[in-house]
Amino acid sequence: MSKDKYAIDFDSAFTSIYKIGGGLVLSEPTVAAIDSVEKNTVRAIGQEASKLIGKTGKETKIVFPVFEGEIVNEKVASELLCGFLKKTGIKTGIFGAQAIFSLPCGATIEMVEKYKRVAKNAGLSKVYFAESPRLSVIGQRIPINDSAPCFVIDMGGGATNIAAVSSNGIIAGLSVNFGINKINVDIIDYIADKNGLQIGLQTADRLRKEIGSLEEGDTLPAVVNGRDVKDGTPRAFPIKSSEIEDAIKLYYDKIAEIAIAVLGKLPPEVSAEIRNCGIYVSGGGASIYGLQKYYEDKFDVQVNVADNCQYSVALGGGMVMSNKELLKKIAIKIN
Repeated sequence: MSKDKYAIDFDSAFTSIYKIGGGLVLSEPTVAAIDSVEKNTVRAIGQEASKLIGKTGKETKIVFPVFEGEIVNEKVASELLCGFLKKTGIKTGIFGAQAIFSLPCGATIEMVEKYKRVAKNAGLSKVYFAESPRLSVIGQRIPINDSAPCFVIDMGGGATNIAAVSSNGIIAGLSVNFGINKINVDIIDYIADKNGLQIGLQTADRLRKEIGSLEEGDTLPAVVNGRDVKDGTPRAFPIKSSEIEDAIKLYYDKIAEIAIAVLGKLPPEVSAEIRNCGIYVSGGGASIYGLQKYYEDKFDVQVNVADNCQYSVALGGGMVMSNKELLKKIAIKIN
């Protein structure tokens, strides 16, 4: 039987796969391009499919099979995951690899069953599941025990997980059904409203990554290309970080508001410990410039941004799969 073990973060925006003994072996967009003429066959996946967004004809559909942290298209999700596994050389089938999947905080049985079916269809022989806040904590190597819990905000593509975590599990937490993909949508709406230019998802994503900032008055420049809202002609104009600051802050302000509400419901002893060690932020959204200071002003506590923020969950999953006792403790019990 194969001894290969993996951790898979099948996120709405990016899929990250970590191989025990081999490190991070894949990180690609969770997207597929489907040929709608030839029985919905998959034309491209991941990075290749991402390049086709907004550039395809009616015979090709762009499909995002994971939305807001939940699998919404099992068929495409299975084919996409299978394609990713093949890219990494994972052995599939009855004697194939084992893997642990990250799930949103408080995942329902229905959500778990969808992941199980997709994993089985993709050829994995055995799968485990764990909530992403716990994996994020482990991936960041945050020292916790029963008397020293921590508070983590994991900013994924389609969902944001917020939780107080102890060594025995999640004390209090929730999954919010929007993540950093919302920032791209807010940027699109903002530029259309303020500048009269319609831009696509890829352009918005590029702006977020290149000049996105939470530092007030940041002047990092970029050039935006798109379609004039009034007459449909191609147009371009220069833009600065400060000009999309309000659009970017919408997501981070809402997450802070929700996190503060969760903090306010914690037992006093837990709150005191979190006050001492601060808040930990991970996920792709944690990479935005100026987040640490912005959130320290919001929460009035120390904010710790993960070094490998986008991969904290996958790294944590890898550490869990490497340790039988830890896996037994962390994995969600499924009947």
